[in-house]
Amino acid sequence: MLRKLLPILILAAVVVMFSSDLYAGVTKVKIKDAQAKERIPDEQQPSYNSGPGVPYQPSLTLDSPGIIIGGTYYDYQTNGSSGHRIAKHDCGVHIAWMNGIEDYSGQRDIYYNYIDQSGTPGWGDTGTPASTGTRAGYCQITEKTETGEAIIVWHENGIQCKVAVDAGCGLGLFTVTDVPSTLPAESALIWPYVTYDYNGNIQVINTETTTGAQATGHTFSTDMGANFSSLASYTDSVMDLAGVVVSSPIDGKCAIVYTQPRGDEPTANQYNNDVVYIETTDDTNWGHYSKTNVTNYVWEDTLRAYTDVAATYDYEGNLHILWNAPYYNADSGFITVDACLLFHWSEATGITLVRDAWHASFPGAWNRSASKMSISANPYGATLYALWTEFDDIDVSAGGWSNGELYLSYSTDGGATWSEAQNVTNSPSEGCQPGDCFSDHWSSMAKEVDNQFLYISYIEDKDAGGIVQTEGMMTQNPVRYYAFPNPSPISSVNEDGTVPSTFNLNQNYPNPFNASTVVSFTLERSANVNLTIYNLLGEKVAVLADGRFNAGEHSVNWNAANQTSGVYYYRFSADGISETRHMILMK
Repeated sequence: MLRKLLPILILAAVVVMFSSDLYAGVTKVKIKDAQAKERIPDEQQPSYNSGPGVPYQPSLTLDSPGIIIGGTYYDYQTNGSSGHRIAKHDCGVHIAWMNGIEDYSGQRDIYYNYIDQSGTPGWGDTGTPASTGTRAGYCQITEKTETGEAIIVWHENGIQCKVAVDAGCGLGLFTVTDVPSTLPAESALIWPYVTYDYNGNIQVINTETTTGAQATGHTFSTDMGANFSSLASYTDSVMDLAGVVVSSPIDGKCAIVYTQPRGDEPTANQYNNDVVYIETTDDTNWGHYSKTNVTNYVWEDTLRAYTDVAATYDYEGNLHILWNAPYYNADSGFITVDACLLFHWSEATGITLVRDAWHASFPGAWNRSASKMSISANPYGATLYALWTEFDDIDVSAGGWSNGELYLSYSTDGGATWSEAQNVTNSPSEGCQPGDCFSDHWSSMAKEVDNQFLYISYIEDKDAGGIVQTEGMMTQNPVRYYAFPNPSPISSVNEDGTVPSTFNLNQNYPNPFNASTVVSFTLERSANVNLTIYNLLGEKVAVLADGRFNAGEHSVNWNAANQTSGVYYYRFSADGISETRHMILMK
């Protein structure tokens, strides 16, 4: 229960919020009135057309940060949880988004762009199509850990999920296949989320598109999307599109995190939820999983989980979850449509407060004052990073919708305490007209971070509000990539528990080579090591090391006498942290 899980001082502050005039400006409405203004888009027949869109015109005085890597007339990117539309690998950064080509209700494709190691977009400021079907939308992206190919999922026509796997890192040559999208006696399951797990499987969840209670499905592929397991359902029916699937970087653990309707009222609604996850320790054996209710709210509690969650595993295999919790009064039937608190949970820390966003705003449907979160873990140490969109009642467009700003907080102690939130976009445009707004929204942060940057993508919405929800005018909106300097880098290791760099991987020698070459590496402490060779097709050619190695210098020989000439790459990982290098075989 919340009262038992939160520190007493935080709980006392929450009670004050609800019993004083300090936050009197927040908007409380009846549940049925809120439901009338929040709708899931009809993916089979778009019903709203706002008229001619406003083309993008660069501002001469102000810009949101980051580089433009694409555009869209479809500002809206998710109904619920943000998930991942950006992925980072040693070979570069992958970004995918839903692109309304000329207007909201017409052609809609999934677009992709790739940022190489020099920071240059592969397809300039436009991107390239990844989808080939009709009305493709609501995408998510991950990457093949070993070799860096992008893996994108989405749905088409409101009835079929798809997966696309690139032919190589940043090539943009996608092979598209179907993902199972039906369960017996259920409507189509769409709205997919994806992760690529430690053992090389693509894990996908999707959710039924229907009014009322919705089923959630799960499927996985062991052969990079060529075939999938039958769609199965392990979770309870849900009322929100909150569910995400995540995997551990060091072992076979996978989790589905979602908001589960509470059973303490006659009729379930999308505002009365607990945060729940199911977890398996064997990523292809979901018949044996554990289920955990993180929040365990009770009737008297005046907070509930809503439609946004974010989750990640750290590099010790611990699960971390974020969610926003608006006001919910079961006795009166009133909720807030703006004010909320942002919480973190892990098994080690319990529930901790990340952000007090208990203020008025006009965020639009399926959003609250703090929404669309991401969470990432530093490979070294216990540092976590939380990103979200925040709204207030001051920076508001001429149409009456709050302009979003991206905010960041970090924790250096595994989520027990969190830094003061920082506005990382800082591009206010109070009173802006359509085409002139800087509403930074629908952000996503790559789960992979390093000591230099956090990797972020977002929509610079030129008129605040979600076009799908009839909020604001239709505008052409830049899609931005933002490499934000890491505010809490970790660079060295001490004996006292602060984390050292784990290894140093050397370039193979000789290189180029004929027949055989040596790969050497240095470990600063003992670690579980894997060293694998791949060809340009991403096929595994040889495993040179796989096991526990002591601290110190090590070298292994690769005899490539039976291989053809060409470029190969070797991926080295130690305790879940990896690096990839290239080698050239010349015979």
